Amino acid sequence: MAAKLLGSSLSDETLDALPKRILFGFFQGESYGFLGSRSFLQDVAYPGFICDEGRTVYQNSRHTNDGDPEACLYPLRPNLAFSDLGDIAGMIALDQIGVLSTENTLYVHGDAEEGTFDGFLANVLLALSSDDFTVAASSVEGDYPPTPLTSLMQLSEGGVGGAILSGYDDAFATGSLYHSHLDSNFVRPIDMDAIAAAATIMARAALATASDDGDMDSDTAAQNAATAIPSLSSDDETLLELADCFFTNGNCKLLIQHGLVEGANTKHTTGIDYGLGSLLGTPPNYYTGVYNTQEGQPFVHIGTNNYGAYTGDEYGKKTTDTFFARPQLLEMAIHGLLNDYLGRGSMLEETTNFKKCSNTGDCSKVSYCSATGDLAVCTGGKQCVCSRANYHIAVDEAFVAAPNNATSHFDVFPVYTADDDGGDGESYIRSAMYTEASWSSSVGVRVYRDAGKSTGTWALVCGILTFALCIGSTLYLKRTLKKEKLY
Repeated sequence: MAAKLLGSSLSDETLDALPKRILFGFFQGESYGFLGSRSFLQDVAYPGFICDEGRTVYQNSRHTNDGDPEACLYPLRPNLAFSDLGDIAGMIALDQIGVLSTENTLYVHGDAEEGTFDGFLANVLLALSSDDFTVAASSVEGDYPPTPLTSLMQLSEGGVGGAILSGYDDAFATGSLYHSHLDSNFVRPIDMDAIAAAATIMARAALATASDDGDMDSDTAAQNAATAIPSLSSDDETLLELADCFFTNGNCKLLIQHGLVEGANTKHTTGIDYGLGSLLGTPPNYYTGVYNTQEGQPFVHIGTNNYGAYTGDEYGKKTTDTFFARPQLLEMAIHGLLNDYLGRGSMLEETTNFKKCSNTGDCSKVSYCSATGDLAVCTGGKQCVCSRANYHIAVDEAFVAAPNNATSHFDVFPVYTADDDGGDGESYIRSAMYTEASWSSSVGVRVYRDAGKSTGTWALVCGILTFALCIGSTLYLKRTLKKEKLY
């Protein structure tokens, strides 16, 4: 909803003129070592993605003109749009705002020190209190709760940071049941007033921070953003529809409609029809899925074969060669919604209606996107808008798709330290290698069932008693031998 507020309030011309760019990110697998955010941030800037020499190609062999999307065969990336994002100035992370610790209060976690961009981000958030909601500084100083901001601060080694807006102060809200099967609107209702307030604050904060030209005047920036972007009501029709989809019925019409159009767009572009991704279910299930072609693993289609990565020379010899990724319905729908909400800025001040469509092929002659150099795409609302969203892989950084193999085959990708001569030194694995427990028996790893604390306690007690018995038996035997004059 923050994206919708921005997209419906500001034209592309206004956004393009800002000193900084605004980027919305939705990350998967954060409970498993921040998989999504680390994967994205490492590719963007820390240290930045490097495609093997000669492996950068056009995303689709039928579209090979300057400006057409590019991809990488190895390590495989189906889209290299992230390479043009530039340096990251900071991040505002949003965490757990549906259940509040304190009524009508949101908390900012971050260093509000003046003169730093991190402090500027925190102070902008603090300046965006309203008559209905208070934005207060967290009572915890120096520590940050785990969010994608954690990845940014770790990977940048503290060089780039940000702030966090949350619904809790020093501990999660009582009865929040986060990351549980009970984390459901059926068990304890979500606070829609808090959702609406957070969306308004995030939209205004994004505009305020992107507008900064170096002065870092948080009060003025927040005031100007509040004037430009209206408040979102908790009774907003779109908000309530999205809330029903994400909190109650994950198989709702809105998500499925966007998913179907996304599938139709992909079919038009690649010629491959994989249909809808896995449904969310009722109530919605947000547990991270297994990484395969049905759950988001991209692949390259060459001839009649699909590869998780490729180092050969056959790509591009057939017009059917292309890159493909089919995420779950959740990601497909969010992708479409972001295009819908952010892709109308070129026509914000015009009265011309958006062209109707059933897939992206119907948008090829749309002028209101090509005039600004953007690609026109069809969205779930069956209208042609300007493309704004992209997918990015979310997989453990220790794994890379094995080249010239089918999908679901991976190599371990070690990191090498530099030796004294500048060459490769010792290797190490930089993550916990989160994966499913389906290792081959030849790997050489034994897995033991966790017997609990009581088993260890009893083993210790028995060991102590056995030790004491051995000492006592030894002393008794020694004394007996001396008495019989045998020692």
